[in-house]
Amino acid sequence: MNERIVNIAGRGCHIMSVGNTPAAVIIKPLGEFERLLLKDECNMIEELTPMPFTMVAFEVNEDDLRPDGAENTFRYLEAFIIPFVDQYIPHKYIILGGYSLGGLFALWSATKLDGIDAVFAGSPSLWMDGWEEYADGHPTKAQFVYMSLGNKEECTRKQPFSKVGDRVRQQHQRHVSQLGEQNCILEWNEGGHFADIEQRKAKGFAWCLNKLNEQPTQV
Repeated sequence: MNERIVNIAGRGCHIMSVGNTPAAVIIKPLGEFERLLLKDECNMIEELTPMPFTMVAFEVNEDDLRPDGAENTFRYLEAFIIPFVDQYIPHKYIILGGYSLGGLFALWSATKLDGIDAVFAGSPSLWMDGWEEYADGHPTKAQFVYMSLGNKEECTRKQPFSKVGDRVRQQHQRHVSQLGEQNCILEWNEGGHFADIEQRKAKGFAWCLNKLNEQPTQV
């Protein structure tokens, strides 16, 4: 695995390459708590798929993914990360993903961006006010969507977090209607929001890679 950190428009971006000539690029926001385990995550993805990939993970803080900051983060993704990938990293496909607030950001961005082939949203924060109304009018532009949730995450009386299970189920049904059952999945994992996060991310990204790997080769 090759690893390097580059500065793209003022943000640290971690670029991890697995295998020769990547078939897909994984783009994801990278919270501070994730950075030490990024290599482990890529190793786990590699164990679950034969598809070579490059991960481009751009550093964010929590406020960058909350409603007040997400628009600026999206503009950064659209104006700097996507062009960097298109110019410097050979690829056939782009996967956009994230966990928690990053999962919400990935789902939201995939309703706005052309050229995203697959989305991974792990435990996405769909309890946020306004998501239901937005999602009803803005279908995903991706071809494949993987979502997951811990089976204990909705088992709380705290509002608005107790809404997450129903919101994620509803979002999955939107994907089924938009994409077909064979092109989307909602996977339930054991535990709460913070259980086995790296393994959950690896499973989700690998599912996306394997779905893309099944696509017929265009002559």
